[in-house]
Amino acid sequence: AKVTAEAVGYKGSAPLLTDLIGGQVPVAVDTLDSLIPQHEAGKIRILAVSSEQRHPLVPQVATLKEGGVQLAASGWNTVFASKAMPQAQVDRYAGLIHKIMQDADTQRLFKASLLDPVVATAAQTRQRLAAYRQQWEPVIKNSGYKP
Repeated sequence: AKVTAEAVGYKGSAPLLTDLIGGQVPVAVDTLDSLIPQHEAGKIRILAVSSEQRHPLVPQVATLKEGGVQLAASGWNTVFASKAMPQAQVDRYAGLIHKIMQDADTQRLFKASLLDPVVATAAQTRQRLAAYRQQWEPVIKNSGYKP
């Protein structure tokens, strides 16, 4: 089916969800941590997840691929530093971050926010960035987007 959609920029999840619940917009794309409470309250319905596999917190919700849309995408965060930062300082910060991320309380906080923390090396992060660029560069070019 051909679908035409217009992107509407929002300054965060709260105003987006207000408009979605209020019927000002018919559909929205947002993160599960914002959507699940409203979904569980019966205010919205999650139609699909964009991950490769169904999410364990909403296993009844199909993936986009299961619905015939050949797309899988997930968000992630990373910590970057200026390339001018001395390597010794980079190594120190990386070690501290790794230690913090292994802490049980930190793990619980992330999981309570529906985040699945993964600690990666700088080389692994570079590989992931390269893979994302390879995945999304053609999509952006084909969209006609001009920065």
